[in-house]
Amino acid sequence: MKVLWVTDIWGVHSSQNAEFEQLKSQVEQCERLDPYAGQPFVFDDEQQAYDYFQCRCSAPGYAELLRKWLEKHNEPVILLGFSAGANAIASTLTNHPFPQVVGTILIYGNRLPELQSPLTQPSHLLLCNQDSGVNEWQPQWPAQLQHSSLGHGFMNPRCPNFDQAGAASAWSWVAETIKALA
Repeated sequence: MKVLWVTDIWGVHSSQNAEFEQLKSQVEQCERLDPYAGQPFVFDDEQQAYDYFQCRCSAPGYAELLRKWLEKHNEPVILLGFSAGANAIASTLTNHPFPQVVGTILIYGNRLPELQSPLTQPSHLLLCNQDSGVNEWQPQWPAQLQHSSLGHGFMNPRCPNFDQAGAASAWSWVAETIKALA
């Protein structure tokens, strides 16, 4: 089984290499898709990361990058998305059928409550209670939904809301979920 990690606005960075290597040891293949074509950036703060994401890629552009990746890869894949990556996955899959996607793991995708149509793939969602609209929202597709009291971005060491214990627990959940989907 292959896993595609669709990053958040921070992109690829060395602070998440340990988690990436752990994923690679768990599945046959693991790749990352990020908004900056693999080029690592050091942002001063979250606002700078967001502004650069909007300028360089944007939410629709990120969904388009994912769509192009999926069109080139026909083997079964689990999509793992964080924040903007989770939103890109949801946006792409509501607009295009990709039968090779066997499941999704969407973490703090704050735009998920705005989806106009349901996903058809089994989904596992981990949402932050602090994100607007997620507490009242119920997905309209087969999904297992969990909520976290931690802040948006709590699994990313570069995010101001990073929580080491919460991240460790969530990464264990990701590993178990991948095992269940594979």
